[in-house]
Amino acid sequence: MNEGDHLPHIGYLSCAGAVKNLKMTTTTTTATTATTTTTTKSPIYHFAYGSNLWLTQMHRRCPGHTLIGPALLPRHRWHINTRGYANLVPTTTTNDDQDHDAYGVVYTITKSDEEQLDLSEGVPYWYQRVKHPVKLLPRSSYSSREGEGEERILEDVLVYIDTIRTTDGAPKEEYISRINNGFKDAVGIPKEWVERYVRKYVPAGVERMVEDPFLFKSEGEMESAVEREV
Repeated sequence: MNEGDHLPHIGYLSCAGAVKNLKMTTTTTTATTATTTTTTKSPIYHFAYGSNLWLTQMHRRCPGHTLIGPALLPRHRWHINTRGYANLVPTTTTNDDQDHDAYGVVYTITKSDEEQLDLSEGVPYWYQRVKHPVKLLPRSSYSSREGEGEERILEDVLVYIDTIRTTDGAPKEEYISRINNGFKDAVGIPKEWVERYVRKYVPAGVERMVEDPFLFKSEGEMESAVEREV
């Protein structure tokens, strides 16, 4: 090639094309990269204080539940009402006297679990749904997940309370085994409290496997049971 001849621009054009293609590829990749955002639903907390303390019964009623740990519902008195089942009666005390506090356990439950509990608890005839803050007690062997056993306040916890039948009564015979099985499973609830309040109504020593008479599959089944009790 003689001096003054022009070099072909093939290499330059190839490089320019490659750069252009690279920019286009980068732009396309950037444009197709999306930020994924996830929405975390708040858990449904349930405070149990009666036969739902019994883990076997909870597995039957609420297969999606998770046991969190023992808890305290302030200013509520535990008793057996005239229907023959555990209930909580609000008290007006403003001091720290534990005579007016109720112990139980907290579970997280799924939406379908909640719907089954509404049926099993006979909402709104036998029990009514209320929301209360409860105190989750310090970690114990009863806690099942890391960090869930630390003492803290849980807001808007679902509690089933009979606000109509608040007079003391005697337990149904079939209920005695279920409630005793429940308090046997409820590690973390003070034994002194059980002896003082639960044993006032429910005799100890009766513990056996029993069927759940309230494992209803529909509102019709539940309403029929309500009518039979009247």
